[in-house]
Amino acid sequence: MDPSSVAKESTTVGADFGVVELDGGEQLHIYGSPGQDRFDFVRGWLLSMSIGVIVMIDANQPDAIQVATQYIRTVLSVSESMPCMLLQARPISAEAADRFASAITNVLGMPVAVIAADVREKSQMLDALDIFSSLLVTI
Repeated sequence: MDPSSVAKESTTVGADFGVVELDGGEQLHIYGSPGQDRFDFVRGWLLSMSIGVIVMIDANQPDAIQVATQYIRTVLSVSESMPCMLLQARPISAEAADRFASAITNVLGMPVAVIAADVREKSQMLDALDIFSSLLVTI
């Protein structure tokens, strides 16, 4: 059991939402879900309406490969063709980033787009969304 699930009498469950204006006047609607296992139903609901997914991960965590592959497998269970990108949301060395991306590819048996961005830096996040939007063009 997740210890934080019993730490409070009540909790708020929801999805974050934002809109990013893309070049050419297109809009990218972004939804965020909680990462805790007890909120799987929120992720499932959001995935059922998604055309692409960005998984934010801290690749420095010891279980990062397991967590990332679990999320990607969840996406693939909804749609094998849904564009999916891993976003390394914490600073990581170039060597560690390469090892992480290689390990993800080896575990899944397929390549997955992996990029790094500081989530506190708006310009880096907009660049990440720009890269992600190019994956959506393929659908």
